[in-house]
Amino acid sequence: MYEPAGPLGRKRQRIFSSVSALAVVGLLIAIGMRLQTSGQFDADKWAIFLHWGTAKFLFDGLVSTIMAAACSALAAFALALPLALGRLSTRAWLSRLAGAYIEFFRAIPLLLLILFMVIELPALGFDWPALGFLVFAMALHHSALTAEVVRAGILSLPRGQREAALALGMRPSQAMLHVVLPQALRSMLPALISSLLAIVQDTSLGYVIPYDELLHRSQDVSSYAPQSLLQAAFIVTMMYGVISAVLLYLKRWVVRRQRRAVARSAAKRAGAGSADAAEDLRRSQLVVKTDRLN
Repeated sequence: MYEPAGPLGRKRQRIFSSVSALAVVGLLIAIGMRLQTSGQFDADKWAIFLHWGTAKFLFDGLVSTIMAAACSALAAFALALPLALGRLSTRAWLSRLAGAYIEFFRAIPLLLLILFMVIELPALGFDWPALGFLVFAMALHHSALTAEVVRAGILSLPRGQREAALALGMRPSQAMLHVVLPQALRSMLPALISSLLAIVQDTSLGYVIPYDELLHRSQDVSSYAPQSLLQAAFIVTMMYGVISAVLLYLKRWVVRRQRRAVARSAAKRAGAGSADAAEDLRRSQLVVKTDRLN
């Protein structure tokens, strides 16, 4: 169990945080000075990115990245739900089959899975574009990861929710569909956003196909202008960082909204409890007054 730090512990944490921040700032200054010495801030190395054609070229790569991430996320989330329900099934064969799928595709590195799809599927007659191979491989891998997130969200709910639904006459499938899943999906939404962020970042592995996504476009730029290799990597990192920052902000917004909803619900329950207590006190006083009159 975690215990909140006392005054001495908080003082130590502030000291460690200050020392760590100073160390990070010093490291960044040292890196900047090293880059300045090697001429990485020279105008000729950044000039290519001031052309509209280069900006449009990289923006088209960003669009391709978002398209691959969206398709992969839809396919992965669509597969994750039945996989999680299969893993939780009371039928042993179904639970073992879903568990084998999840463990198998979680264990395979995504890069090797993408390469396998590109090499083996065309030999079997699947003449897909590069986007199809990338989405298929990412859907298989991330569906296994997301299925565990969904399963954990379902198991985190109190058992009384399902038991109450069954007591009302619902079948187990109806209780899962109408009672358990809506609450579980609401509670696991921040984790699903984190899964989406991982999918966006993993689209960069599409450069090995090659799929014309953002990282592959930056390699094309650095091939055309070798002196701007580090600059291209920096700009692409910033573009990925913007997408990641948007998703992280969305995740924090969802978490804050859920906390406010929980606080409002607790306040309503407390208000209802106070009203009931006041009503009980009023009734007891009325009874006492009646007894005195009698």
